[in-house]
Amino acid sequence: MKKRILGEWHGTKTIPLLASGECSIVFREDGTAKADGQVKILGEKMRVCKDGLCWEHCGDNRFIGTYDNYRLEFILDGSVIKTTVNPYRMGAVSNPRYDMNIPLEMKRRKA
Repeated sequence: MKKRILGEWHGTKTIPLLASGECSIVFREDGTAKADGQVKILGEKMRVCKDGLCWEHCGDNRFIGTYDNYRLEFILDGSVIKTTVNPYRMGAVSNPRYDMNIPLEMKRRKA
């Protein structure tokens, strides 16, 4: 199961009248990953992310990623990875108004 997460995944998300964004994550065999993304939230500057994270397999289809002090749970569901992001807790925005959990799905990007 661990090897099934390896490679590049891409997802987009729009919350009408509030925010839009896209993200790509490349999971590597050494337990690291590279995330590239951008988020545009109403009233905030465009946030561009090019960050690394560490990840580990937690059994079955669950993986935990660590980004600074923030933890992301990834669930591998067939050809889709599901996670939940919180832009405020991740440090993408400073306004506590955006302290909300947003579900995100990513699909494998074909080479």
